[in-house]
Amino acid sequence: MRIGAITPHLECFGGIRRFLEIGNCMVDRGHEFIIFSKRGRQCGWFKFKGRFAGWDRIRADRILIGDPPSFRVLPRVHGKAYVYVLAGGKFLAGYKSAYGRYPFILNNRVFKKWFPKSKLVEGGVNINHFRPPILPRPHSGTRVIYYERGGKGADFIKRSLRGIKGLEVAGLRGLNNDQLLKKYRSADFYVAWESRPGWCNMAAEALASGLTVVGNGINCEPFTNGIIKVKNLRKFFENRSNWSKRRAYPMNEFSWERVCDKLMKIMGGK
Repeated sequence: MRIGAITPHLECFGGIRRFLEIGNCMVDRGHEFIIFSKRGRQCGWFKFKGRFAGWDRIRADRILIGDPPSFRVLPRVHGKAYVYVLAGGKFLAGYKSAYGRYPFILNNRVFKKWFPKSKLVEGGVNINHFRPPILPRPHSGTRVIYYERGGKGADFIKRSLRGIKGLEVAGLRGLNNDQLLKKYRSADFYVAWESRPGWCNMAAEALASGLTVVGNGINCEPFTNGIIKVKNLRKFFENRSNWSKRRAYPMNEFSWERVCDKLMKIMGGK
């Protein structure tokens, strides 16, 4: 089967990883996978096994699209299109405009209240790459990491944790898979403090890498039992007794392989 995904770009944000990971999994299963990107034909931060194409000729048996501003290209798409709901907030209006005209797939159960007649495919995370280290990190202090990007609560996290003695805090941005794994394994906690509905890639990766995740629970609903959910972030880290807390949570059920199993049941195929 030829499967495609329509994206606005190939940068390391905006849900692009989802389609690259799904593509690699589908290629491993013997399918052809094409990323139809408006901007860019190369992706230096990710080793993609499929191929890239532009928006000039979008043709495939099954096509995934998750970016509402890109929906304008749907009328000239050749193939059966599926809308993959990835993020809420300002994007909800765009999804609502397409609801009922295309089959919907949701990446988080929280979207069910807006799009009840949809298929739920939560996940994923690359458990073959993001996995716990063989030996625990030698402790020379307590290190906290977070995603340094707008809309991900970065400013709030920095303000909340500023000045806590003995706590090392660092933001992550623009890293490839190998660099990310190294950062996860160098830390003690990952803080996830998102606001609009979606899926927290980095919280899932951090858990799969053996890291303890602390946050407000938003976008971690499918694996909320695996995180330490707090209301007051600063208060949690000001209490040094919490620095020794660890929570291991296997992420096998959210692997990209499981995601693709579910997608193929929806789209028809193996």
